[in-house]
Amino acid sequence: MMRLRRRIVTIAVSVVCGLALAACGQQVVAHVTAGDSVRSALTSAFDSPTTQITVTAQGLPGQAAVVGNSVSVVLTTSKESGSTSIEDQAVDISINYQSAYLVDLRSVKGSGYLRLNLKYIEGLAGPTAMASASKTLDELAQRPGFGFIHDALLGDWVGVSTSTLAALGHQLAPQLPSAYSSISSISGLQNASGISSSVVDSWVQSVRTWLSVHQTKPGEYSLSLPVRSFAGSILKSLAKPLSTYSSEPFLSPSQLSKTLNEIPTDLSLHTNLWVSGGSVSKLQILIPNSTGSIVIAISHPAASVQVPADATMLTEGDLTTIFGTVSGPLSKALGSKGGGVLSSL
Repeated sequence: MMRLRRRIVTIAVSVVCGLALAACGQQVVAHVTAGDSVRSALTSAFDSPTTQITVTAQGLPGQAAVVGNSVSVVLTTSKESGSTSIEDQAVDISINYQSAYLVDLRSVKGSGYLRLNLKYIEGLAGPTAMASASKTLDELAQRPGFGFIHDALLGDWVGVSTSTLAALGHQLAPQLPSAYSSISSISGLQNASGISSSVVDSWVQSVRTWLSVHQTKPGEYSLSLPVRSFAGSILKSLAKPLSTYSSEPFLSPSQLSKTLNEIPTDLSLHTNLWVSGGSVSKLQILIPNSTGSIVIAISHPAASVQVPADATMLTEGDLTTIFGTVSGPLSKALGSKGGGVLSSL
């Protein structure tokens, strides 16, 4: 069990670091010898109005091998040309099994949407495994304010706007302990947005410092990143902005040191990168101490992300009902008073 957990942690670290290399775009490799070609290729891919990133696994070790090439995560982004406003950007994240989606999340102009392929999930898990959950969902859908569950069960889109979430946050803020009230407030959302630039800057600076790039053949490059040094740089640079946002210490020096010491000193992330037609077309993240890898395919242009047609939009009343239903268990977890349907069951 310990060996399996270490393998899973290693895979997770590899995926996160590999996606960081991709997300940092053209700023990542500005300082390396082979950087001109790679920088131009990254710029071309990530400056495109529409980009699609598909993540799959190959040859994963142990129990992780069950996902194989059957499971993929597809990230599609689109934006208005020349705009940097979040209001002009849209994102879709889909978790797929073979050719069918399982879960699809979408954000378009401040509104969020979700759809679930419960029938397909039931086909994979088996009717027995899903019987209890299906019965619970059917019963819950009969309650006032939970009619949207019928749409979810049918695989239709269910959405909520940012303005509706903000209104709910204002309503719930007085009922939550002070330690949590800033999360639901508008100022809390604004502060969270404000630290995003610090997070991005920290990633970029750390990658600039520790990433090495070598050209192996025309259109192919080898990237290497020492994980402990990279993680230490990230955590140290994020400690101050995150502590400021949460009004609490992020990590003490001893906690930081303990966390970093759990990462092997010789653990490095090795990635192969392909450039086609002047743009990055694929990243292969090698899983340390195994023959497995995570493959990130990048293509553009892609179909733009649009508002789902005929989505069922949740209202403030719907969300109030939902939070009222779970307020008993939630208030116990947060240390506040509350009631609700579940608390009386």
